[in-house]
Amino acid sequence: MQATTLTFGKALKAGGIAGLLAAGINNIWSLLAEAMGSVAPPGFPFAVTVSSVFPLLVGAMLYFMLVRFFPKGALLYTAVAVLFLLLSLYPTLYYAGPDGMAPTKGFTLLTLPMHLIAGSLGIWGIPKFSR
Repeated sequence: MQATTLTFGKALKAGGIAGLLAAGINNIWSLLAEAMGSVAPPGFPFAVTVSSVFPLLVGAMLYFMLVRFFPKGALLYTAVAVLFLLLSLYPTLYYAGPDGMAPTKGFTLLTLPMHLIAGSLGIWGIPKFSR
């Protein structure tokens, strides 16, 4: 991608597209995971939507800044995004609630794929949709 053609608006639009795609796919996954026995907490679709869109909008701003101000900004963005994705998997595997309670039944089945979906769309989708 040519760094000179990227605008803040294009990057933000790409983050919005990637975020809305992630929200849609993650909400569909939530329904499938519940059908397989996972128990989602009340209000989960709203939390999934916000938690899918907002981080990808932030990621799009980060992408814009890195591409704009660093010669290898796109590569740097990919490395940072992959690191964030990997770090985001930890709570899905080793979760204990704020009160020390155990997670709901099927928590990992419910949340781990959602992190992979949103993270993958951040890594692949933001650069793709910002062209």
